[in-house]
Amino acid sequence: MSGNLFAQSTMVKGRVFDINTNEPLPFISIVFKGVKGGTTSDFDGHYQLITDQKTDSVIFTYLGYKRNAIKVQNAKTQELNVLMEPSTISLMEIVIRPGENPAHRIIKNVIDNKTKNDVEHLDAYRYEVYSKYEVDINNISDKFKKRKLMKPFDFIFDNIDSSSKNEKPFLPMFISETVSDYFYRKNPKARKEIIKATKVAGVQDASVSQAMGNMNYYTDVYDNAFLLFGKKFASPISDNAFFFYKFFLIDSVYIGNHYCYQIQFKPKRKEDLTFAGNMWINDSTWAVKRFEMSVSKDANINFINAFTFIQEFELTNGAWMLSKDKMVVDVALREKQMGAYLRKTTSYKDFVINQ
Repeated sequence: MSGNLFAQSTMVKGRVFDINTNEPLPFISIVFKGVKGGTTSDFDGHYQLITDQKTDSVIFTYLGYKRNAIKVQNAKTQELNVLMEPSTISLMEIVIRPGENPAHRIIKNVIDNKTKNDVEHLDAYRYEVYSKYEVDINNISDKFKKRKLMKPFDFIFDNIDSSSKNEKPFLPMFISETVSDYFYRKNPKARKEIIKATKVAGVQDASVSQAMGNMNYYTDVYDNAFLLFGKKFASPISDNAFFFYKFFLIDSVYIGNHYCYQIQFKPKRKEDLTFAGNMWINDSTWAVKRFEMSVSKDANINFINAFTFIQEFELTNGAWMLSKDKMVVDVALREKQMGAYLRKTTSYKDFVINQ
């Protein structure tokens, strides 16, 4: 009986990507047309959605991207890998009077509970961490192709392609992977990382090494400021966040078993070193569940064309622990017009708290 019901169900699954960068997109809202409820893509862009009701399409939406509706066949399982196209969002001018903006109440609660939710308050913790660094060269110049160290790879340059007409063609150049155990103790304060395995492949150019060095640091979402590429950026949940940011309550959704508020934030002033993005706040602990942000295009960072930062947390033994983070940088290298996509992906598991 259950098998027959499953056979009559309509299921779609796959991954969601940015059409320009080919990066997986987390937190995309996905619903069947005319069907209540839905899902969101996970940290790596994966999704799965199923219904027993009749529908003719599945709809992908996210603030900052154009709505994407795709036809589906009823009572079948289909794999759909979806490309999302960025759009220019201009929010209507809203007059906020005291007590009217529900997002402010949520952000105030987040700020008031930072000390409780930050892992730095724990007596001790440890976990296993997997880190991967990737470098893809883009805007490849003829001068770069003729460099001596690239001679063994001449055949690759003849086959460079991109997955979309809008994407800058890129060449995978370098990758490193590391597995380690990380330990933290509050009193006396100490940190230690023991590397258990590492693997490196590819060509590591001096310009690339310098740029990657700026990505090799830990970012605490509850800090008042983030140090990025030698400059301090105000956090959207800093103690004085309302001086730097505007906040908007976009939605309320379940992420796993946790009910969360989705808050959009954007800079108040173009000249400030700030971010634009979204965060999902747990409604009972006021902890950050998910966090994604990009550096404002008006921020003046030398050699940086674009920067995106994503973090995701999970509740473990009463503590909200960072479970995944991802950093993607579109950086200009020293040669004219040539650049690189730098990607840092990290996952954390096997948490041990206060032992």
